[in-house]
Amino acid sequence: MTHHSNMDPEMLSMILNTIDRVERDKLPLETKLEMDRTGEFPVDLIRFMLGPDVALHLIFIPEEFGGLGAGSTEIAIISERMAKMDLAVATSFLAICLGMDPIRVGATPEQRQKYVTRIAEEGLIVAYGVTEPEAGSNVQALKTKAQRVLDEEGRIQGYMLNGQKQFITNGGVAQLYTLLADTPVGPSFFIVEGGTEGLIPGKHEDKHGIRASDTCPLSIEDLYVPAENLVGEEGKGFRYIL
Repeated sequence: MTHHSNMDPEMLSMILNTIDRVERDKLPLETKLEMDRTGEFPVDLIRFMLGPDVALHLIFIPEEFGGLGAGSTEIAIISERMAKMDLAVATSFLAICLGMDPIRVGATPEQRQKYVTRIAEEGLIVAYGVTEPEAGSNVQALKTKAQRVLDEEGRIQGYMLNGQKQFITNGGVAQLYTLLADTPVGPSFFIVEGGTEGLIPGKHEDKHGIRASDTCPLSIEDLYVPAENLVGEEGKGFRYIL
């Protein structure tokens, strides 16, 4: 997958100007300090940045799905500018990109068409559910399990997920999650809608810094995921992460 960009310099400077404007209009220093003090996720601001007037998430999305198709260089420049504005906002925003990555690199064409288009059009907040309490970010020690659920003919209908995730950015506010769980043939990603029964966000972490980004544990208790929400193929999770 190449990252050569065809984004013209004018488009890039337009996006950077948009971030300047968002900062000027919505994020004076007092607001940033208050957000950091209370440790509250700025949900209205993030919604505004994902909304139709600003739609900053389109930089992460390939052009075929209605995005701007920025390459890695532009994404780095834009991320740096966003982080300079506010690290919590940048973290929340970039986690959306990260949560979408397994879909972008691993999903079937149909899944990509469905979900990347939805993220583009609806400006969904996405979370990447990989890290676990025991394992930190060592995905080799994955404890979350995905048990196959079979129909009468022995075909896989879906999966029953159980486990714990920790330090998940956007974990309490996401509308879409990509969760890593271990199937009989190895780690695999699953697409889960926010609010699905069995996906239970825990208490927002009281962090030392980047406090306004939403970071929380997730309990996964008998969470049923239909087979069509397995990202790509079973057992390919590590490859998609890399």
